[in-house]
Amino acid sequence: MTISVSQPHSSNETHAPFASKIAAARSSCGYTVEQLAITCGLTTQEITALEDGSDINPSHIQRVAAALQIPLSDIV
Repeated sequence: MTISVSQPHSSNETHAPFASKIAAARSSCGYTVEQLAITCGLTTQEITALEDGSDINPSHIQRVAAALQIPLSDIV
């Protein structure tokens, strides 16, 4: 007998839709987390928190968008 268990909520899911967009934009621009942190004046922990959706600080999102030279509307 086989039992299948589905997990409706993955631990990788986030309620911050911008999180994956920031990570994708950073990678697309060729930045490491460390390089982006230096460029926008945030810490690596803050960049990581934005990318995993645990930081929803609008000013941090705006600084990342400016550092990546992309419109804020492309992220949020």
